[in-house]
Amino acid sequence: MSHPIYTKKCKVKDGQFIDSSHYDKIINTTQYGYKENGDLLFCLVKNNIDMEKTEKYINAVKGLAKSKTKNRGKASGVVDLKKFPKKAKVFCNKHGKEFTDGKDRYSVYYKEEDGRMVNRCQSNQVRCGVAGYFDAVAGLPCRKVHWSNKYPLKHDVLIELAKEIEEGHKSFCKESYDYHKENAEKVAPHLLFKDTIYSTMTLNYDFRTASHKDSGDLEGGLSTLTIFEEEHENYTGLYLGLPEYKIAFDLRNRDTIYFDAHEIHANTEYEVLSDKLKIDDLTGNPFAGRISVVCYLRDKLKNCENEIIDETEDY
Repeated sequence: MSHPIYTKKCKVKDGQFIDSSHYDKIINTTQYGYKENGDLLFCLVKNNIDMEKTEKYINAVKGLAKSKTKNRGKASGVVDLKKFPKKAKVFCNKHGKEFTDGKDRYSVYYKEEDGRMVNRCQSNQVRCGVAGYFDAVAGLPCRKVHWSNKYPLKHDVLIELAKEIEEGHKSFCKESYDYHKENAEKVAPHLLFKDTIYSTMTLNYDFRTASHKDSGDLEGGLSTLTIFEEEHENYTGLYLGLPEYKIAFDLRNRDTIYFDAHEIHANTEYEVLSDKLKIDDLTGNPFAGRISVVCYLRDKLKNCENEIIDETEDY
């Protein structure tokens, strides 16, 4: 059986929010798509996750997914003072020089009203957290991240979820699965979600990403993105798009997409359909309740020594 081949139709700049009107096709059924060179671009699997376990997974991840972070760079869009802490009054570089050139920036320092400057480069605040394991980046060693260290029982639930995602990977994308397994075997077992090919989960809550490419995950591999809905059918939109191919995906509760996250991707606009969930102080609107779980293998974990630290504080 032949599968669609998709070609790039345009160039897209990083850090841009792209609406649904940009896309020629919205895909909402289980199917494959390939690049012109024969590589798998995506495999969308509807209802990939066991319905009976969904509530358990949501309860395990929603608190972490709702965490506020300031380090998502281009994925969070061009910096906007409205999306920074209220004490932020003006953007500047690391030397305290204020920006006056009007250029788009995605990570900046800022000054407070009294002139004091933060000592860490930051992006727009979004709701996102990380579970599992990280390689040595930003001066930090290889480590089990703070959340997984602090909440071992919830981490164990994510092991179950990782195994379900892996089963879909093996069933629907066997060649990609074999490649991941080969590379996962180069990583110390205690740096993986136990007995799986994945090391790390990034969890997002109502995070509309701007155009970006993922980094740090397995080169030549596929990332996985699974959706859970805290309040079922509470929003429209938030499609995952591959804007250079002009295709997007309507992922809903329990769906998983296996796709090349080294291609530029982004989320479309969305509309919340009820006020059943609380108000999000980042947007001023009720939460939509969309939790996205990005489950992947950190490429450089194979370079880690056997001994790692357990992260005991948030960075």
